[in-house]
Amino acid sequence: MRRLALVLGLALAVTAAACGGDGGGSAAEDCVDLTTEGDSFTVRLVDNEFVPSCFTASAAQSLTLVNEDPALHSFTLEDTPIDVDISGDETLDLDPITGQVDPGTYRLICKYHQPGMTGEVTIVE
Repeated sequence: MRRLALVLGLALAVTAAACGGDGGGSAAEDCVDLTTEGDSFTVRLVDNEFVPSCFTASAAQSLTLVNEDPALHSFTLEDTPIDVDISGDETLDLDPITGQVDPGTYRLICKYHQPGMTGEVTIVE
């Protein structure tokens, strides 16, 4: 069953957990469906949070990460090859991840700001 989820996000209006946040998870009803955004979507990294922090995206969509903080962050989907660093005050455009990640729900983390900067990403085809 497909669940609505952030965010990228790559990812990207905030709901729940993030860097400096409470480390808690997001309820499914708080997640954002970014599959309706077209060929691409944006995830902002601001105030040590992913915005959005819980989202659904298509593997065929490209992702723009906008780090609005001065600190280095990562956009890392646990148990996948997706692990991207983004320097402070930078924007990074990423290609679609089709073929790199199976459809499913993954924990999103900033590996530099654990355990607070987290989220949830659901990937669909």
